[in-house]
Amino acid sequence: MPTTARKLYTPARLPSIPPGVAPPFHQAALSSCVVHHLVDPARVVDLFEGSGLRPAIFGDRASVSFGFHVHAAFRSAGLNLPPEHWSPSAAGIVQELELSMVAFPEGRGGEVPDVTIDQWLMGDDQTKLLGNHRLFVPCDDPAAVAVGRDLFGDPTFLTGFLVNLPSPDPVRDGTAATAETEWMQTWGFRVGDPDEPDHFIFTALVDTTGLTPIPGTISPVTRYGVSAAGPVGCRWSVARPFDTYFIADAGPTDRVRLTYGASSHPMGIVMRDLLEGAQAYAVQTFQSDPVAVRSRPYLLTPR
Repeated sequence: MPTTARKLYTPARLPSIPPGVAPPFHQAALSSCVVHHLVDPARVVDLFEGSGLRPAIFGDRASVSFGFHVHAAFRSAGLNLPPEHWSPSAAGIVQELELSMVAFPEGRGGEVPDVTIDQWLMGDDQTKLLGNHRLFVPCDDPAAVAVGRDLFGDPTFLTGFLVNLPSPDPVRDGTAATAETEWMQTWGFRVGDPDEPDHFIFTALVDTTGLTPIPGTISPVTRYGVSAAGPVGCRWSVARPFDTYFIADAGPTDRVRLTYGASSHPMGIVMRDLLEGAQAYAVQTFQSDPVAVRSRPYLLTPR
């Protein structure tokens, strides 16, 4: 190959992998709810400083979302380890929430397709330059917080959640109850304050009862972060389409109810500034299918 041909471009250097970490990370199960808003671009501009990114504009609006995810993964202790070095558990569960803005890398605006917010949510941007620039990522797993921060440049912090999500197994307190259809279509999650356990940052209640979902193939979702080495991107690939609900004109207006707690955490302050007076535009949900069922027992000998 001629020397001139070898110098047509300079390959980008990949971020280094921290010791003990082995991406990609495979998720065995997922429950997810993302709420999308459209806001005045003036609200988001200052939040892009130093990110290497620019806000995406749909018509004359920027997109802000918050999304709760709980995912489970099977884990191996490692190859050829003696039993005393095995893990006490073969699985791990992580809960996290992302407060994000849709963005694209600086200098690549000419490559971003001219799509509407609806088209983006349905997956029409196949360049995958449009992605989520995360502002805050509360998470309840210390290892996930560290890896997210050090490898992916995620603005993670450790905290707890209270959740009430749709499930085929809704009874958790031992009382006799029946899974109602309406209950199975409502999502509830609360983000706790990391420093003041008695306070919470916000609570969200999302109700999709009676709405017809549209399969949205937005995956793989591009995620942007800012690591010590500079801006980075990665892909989050989900195995099948999300259920997408366009609720802006679906009524009633309380499909998404967002309340703030007494927490003074910066995330709550930023959320108020971004979302004050903004109505939710769309909701995207995902739930893994059950892979096994243990049914009710029966008596072998009638009495």
